[in-house]
Amino acid sequence: MSKGHRDINSHDSLNDDKEHTELKVIGAGLPRTGTLSLKTALTQLYSGKCYHMMDAMTGDQEDFDVWIKAVNGEMKSEHWRSFFQRKNYVTGVDYPVSAFWKDLMKVYPDAKVVLSTRDPKTWHSSVFNSIWQMRVLMKKSSVNLLVILLDRRNPNPSTFLSHIWNFIPDGCKLSLHDAITEGQEAAEQFFLDWETDVIRSVPPENLLVHSAKEGWGPLCKFLNVPIPDNDYPRVNDTASIQKSVRNIKIANALIFYISPICAAIGGFFYLS
Repeated sequence: MSKGHRDINSHDSLNDDKEHTELKVIGAGLPRTGTLSLKTALTQLYSGKCYHMMDAMTGDQEDFDVWIKAVNGEMKSEHWRSFFQRKNYVTGVDYPVSAFWKDLMKVYPDAKVVLSTRDPKTWHSSVFNSIWQMRVLMKKSSVNLLVILLDRRNPNPSTFLSHIWNFIPDGCKLSLHDAITEGQEAAEQFFLDWETDVIRSVPPENLLVHSAKEGWGPLCKFLNVPIPDNDYPRVNDTASIQKSVRNIKIANALIFYISPICAAIGGFFYLS
């Protein structure tokens, strides 16, 4: 059998429906540690959906409700199981999943834990120059209004993100929000505290500390799955996020500033 394929008739086939009834992998890594690349990789390896912040932001009302309840300490084991099983997720990475990795470990004791990592000295600048800029943009009143008009979930996406970013994870002294706003030194310490707690808390046989630079090898060995023939995914770089921020700014300007001015000018000449 070639390394990139798996016998679809084997008992342990990853396409077996039973494989999708529980989370198989819990991502415990912070945002901007290659989590979208890991999401893409796990989606391929398990032929099933992987939950990520992108799924929360593009999901339905339940996606907001579940994570707000988690922040408030209101999620019970049956709630977690019902949510992921009904939405057919087999793995999960990035915030908000990784903010509650300890809770999810208790619900899914057989799940493997992958701690995606990077150089802690570069983490602050990576967050600040990418997803933090998106966070700042969404706080602008005109952009927030635009989002509210397009997204009827409650709370609105900006408020939802505030709940998630201001949550202080177990084992840390700061929230993700405060770690970034307080600067490089605070962010680096937050990162180190986070990873120390994961490594201390997860049984070694159930934990992989993984950098995207390491590619498929260590990840597939840890998960006991074949190595795919294609290259390990490389997605969600800072440049692509910054492009998204620019596009939102342009759309916001067109809707709230340029369009009204053009309409006013057109109306003036029409009435003249």
